Amino acid sequence: MDSLGMTGNGNMNGQKSGLHESEVIEADRESGYFSRGAGSISPASDRQREEPSEIFVPSEQKAVVTPCMGKNLNLTVQTIGVDEPGPGEVLLRIHYTGICRSDATFSVGPKKGYPSHNHIAGHEGIGEVVKAHDPALLGKLFGLRYLGSSCGSCTYCLRNLPTSCPKQSNAPKQIQGTFQQYARVPLDALVALPETIMNGDIDPAWYASALCSGSTALVSLRAAKLQPGDIAIVVGIAGAIGHLTGMIAKNVLRVKVIGIDLGSKIGDLMSVHHDFADVLLEAPSPHDDQLWSKFHADLLETCVQLRGGHGVERAAEAVIVTSSELSGFQRLEEYICDGGTIVCAG
Repeated sequence: MDSLGMTGNGNMNGQKSGLHESEVIEADRESGYFSRGAGSISPASDRQREEPSEIFVPSEQKAVVTPCMGKNLNLTVQTIGVDEPGPGEVLLRIHYTGICRSDATFSVGPKKGYPSHNHIAGHEGIGEVVKAHDPALLGKLFGLRYLGSSCGSCTYCLRNLPTSCPKQSNAPKQIQGTFQQYARVPLDALVALPETIMNGDIDPAWYASALCSGSTALVSLRAAKLQPGDIAIVVGIAGAIGHLTGMIAKNVLRVKVIGIDLGSKIGDLMSVHHDFADVLLEAPSPHDDQLWSKFHADLLETCVQLRGGHGVERAAEAVIVTSSELSGFQRLEEYICDGGTIVCAG
């Protein structure tokens, strides 16, 4: 990430640094790590190679930093040093990083476990290893997400709930965040990515969302155990997690999707919702019994229509709540049929 800049899709985007025509691996005898160096190679017929002319990694970088945590956001772009990786760590050059709403939450306080000064947020990063103790890692592509690592042996990990592990490490809590050009990261906190995503037809910046909102959406849908043709209600469909939940449900799982959100948000989506929802409904106040009764009747009628009038009249097979509003978590049992599933994402 050669420059820190915002793109229209909400990602911190920097163009990938161009490597020299040929590359060599240079070992630092004192520190014991390997770095990706740059040199030039003569034509193959000469079978000669020039010695490395420079170290590829700079000593300084640009980063978005919170100098001092407080009640309000206090983000500044600063020039800071580039850290050297220690044992079990690598230095990752960040090519793309998403911006999550949680990053704003992580940058005020500080909350327990977060640094009070010089905090660097960001947990949706895609980058390339440029320094490592193992030279085989150089050039490999990895993702850095919020859950860096967990113990794997506690009761939560054994029940496939690693996000509740008391010994977990997180970005940007114990691990440096991705709002910088180079991040020093424990190797066990990284997710290996196929290098083909950097050369495909899809802008790699889009993959950054898969490391947070996308993975949350996928885990929620797996918990719902939906079958093709089932109906899923997504509460909070206008948000990032809700939007991706509906998109995966409809286009991958072949589930019928009813999206629910506040009227102020639904109105803007009416003409563009077909990729992530079959029907959009405005959320009523759960405390107004008259409005709720009308909404519930409309919801049941929508379910009947989506099923083509076939089968027993019933509500949805699952409701997935991705909303950040307390009202979104109320009266959920009335969204689903007997045997249905309630999933609360977050």
